[in-house]
Amino acid sequence: MELHLETIINSLDDAIVSVDGGFNVAFLNEAAAKMFQCDARSAVGQPAFNFPALDHVLAQIKLQELDFSNNLPKAVRRIEGREPTGESVPLEASVTCATVEGRKLYTAVIRDISLQQRMERVVYESRKTQAIGALAGGIAHDFNNILTAIISHIDLCQHSPDLAPSLRDHLIYAQTSARRGAELVSKLQLFSRQAKPKFAPTNPSELIDQVVFMLRRSIDPRIRLNFTPQAKTWLVKADPKQIMETLVNLGLNARDAMPSGGALTLELSNVTITSAEAAPPRKAGEFVRISIIDTGIGMSPETLARLFEPYFSTKDKSRGPGLGLSIASSVVAEHGGWMEVESRVGDGSRFHVFLPRTLETQAQRPPSSMRETEGKERILVVDDEELVRIVTRAVLAYRGYQVVEAEDGEDAVEKYRKAAPAFDLVLMDMHMPRLNGHDALLRLREINPKLKAILLSGGLQERETSGELPGVLFLQKPFENQELVRTVRELLDHR
Repeated sequence: MELHLETIINSLDDAIVSVDGGFNVAFLNEAAAKMFQCDARSAVGQPAFNFPALDHVLAQIKLQELDFSNNLPKAVRRIEGREPTGESVPLEASVTCATVEGRKLYTAVIRDISLQQRMERVVYESRKTQAIGALAGGIAHDFNNILTAIISHIDLCQHSPDLAPSLRDHLIYAQTSARRGAELVSKLQLFSRQAKPKFAPTNPSELIDQVVFMLRRSIDPRIRLNFTPQAKTWLVKADPKQIMETLVNLGLNARDAMPSGGALTLELSNVTITSAEAAPPRKAGEFVRISIIDTGIGMSPETLARLFEPYFSTKDKSRGPGLGLSIASSVVAEHGGWMEVESRVGDGSRFHVFLPRTLETQAQRPPSSMRETEGKERILVVDDEELVRIVTRAVLAYRGYQVVEAEDGEDAVEKYRKAAPAFDLVLMDMHMPRLNGHDALLRLREINPKLKAILLSGGLQERETSGELPGVLFLQKPFENQELVRTVRELLDHR
C-alpha cells in the first residue's frame, strides 16, 4: 500500500515537500525534486538550506508564523520560485501541519501558477479590449454622423454656382481632411470588430498597387520595395479596404524587421490546392496567394508558435498592444482564407495570405449624371441628428425630391400615417431614441408592406438587417452626396 501511495504522490504535477521544525527535509515527491533541483531520496534528512531554491520558498512561507491550531490548510499565495536559469516563477503554496511519531512536520503543496497568471492576463486584456471596443464603436457612430454633415455640406458648397474660385481649393482640402477622418473612424470600427466586410469582386493586383504606393511613403529608403504586377491574377471576393489595411500592416511589420535596410517583396500567384494537400488551416480549392517577403531578422520557432496570439508582440509595448497580426488573421479568415508564415532567425520572413478565387466579374458602374439622379418623389428622412436631417434634405431637395423630416421612429410612424399623398421612400437612421430604425420600419411595413426604405447608420453591425426585408438597402455613414442620390434613385426605380 505504501508503494502505491508513493507512486500516486509522485505522479502529481504539484510539488509536495515536508520539513520538520528544524527545517530538515522529511519528504520530497518527484515534482518537488525537479522544482528544487535535488534528488528526492538523498535530500531526506538534510537541512533545507542545502538547497537554495527550496530554502528561498520556505523563507517566504514563514512556517513559524502560521497558526495551525484549527488544523486547516493555510494558503500562501503569490510566492516566488526560481528556475535553474535564475528566472522567477510565480507559485502558490498550501501548508498543513501534522505530528507523526512525536515529530511535527510541515507539508507544503506548491503549484506553478505561471500558466494560470498568463490566462488571467489574457482574460483581463480581452475584457479591457471589449470595453475599449464598445467605446470605440460608440465614438465611431457619433463621429460618422458629424462627418456625414461635414462632407455633404462641403459637397453642396462645391457645386454652388455662387462659389468664389478662390474658395474652391480650401473646400477641397477641407473635404479631403473629412474623408481622412472617416478612414480613421473606419479603423476604430475595425478595432472594435464592428466593421463587417463590404465584399465585392476585387483585382488583387490593383489592390497591391495601392499598398505599394502607401508603403513607399512609410518605409526606410534603404529598404528596396519590389512588386511586379500580374496580368492574369484571378479575382477574389473581398473588402478592398480591409485587405489593403491588412497588407499594409504586414508590410510595416516587415519594415520593422529590417532596421538596417533590406528588401521587401510583394508577390502574387494563383494556386490550386488539392484535397490531399488540404490540412487545417489549408483548404482545397482555387486561391490567390499574396506573399510579403522580407530579408529581416527572422523569427524563432517559439515566436512563430505564438505569432497570432492577441497581445503577443516581440516589439516594445510602446509600439502597440500586439493586436495587429491577430486582427489581420481574423480579417483574412472572415474572407474565407488563411495565413501561413515561414521564417528562420537571421533568414527573413515570408507571410502568405490566401484568398479564395471568385468567378464573379467586377461591376463597372458608369458615373451617374445629374439628370439620372433627379426625381420628384416624396421622401421621409428620419434621423435624431438635426444636422444630418438638414444636409440630407438639402442634397435631395436640390435634385427635385420632396422631403419631409422626422426626428425619431415614433415621429416617423405618425407622419407616415398622416401623409397625403403617401411617401415613396423612407430614409431611416438605425440608432434613435424612443423607437429605433429597425422597429420603426417594421411598424411602417404594417401600414404599407411594399414600402421602400434605406437604413442609415454610423455603425456597421446593422448592415445585415437590410438583407432581412425586400425593398430595403443599407447606407453607411458618412456617405458621399452622389452615393446617397444614386442609391435613392436606384431603389425608387427598382420594381
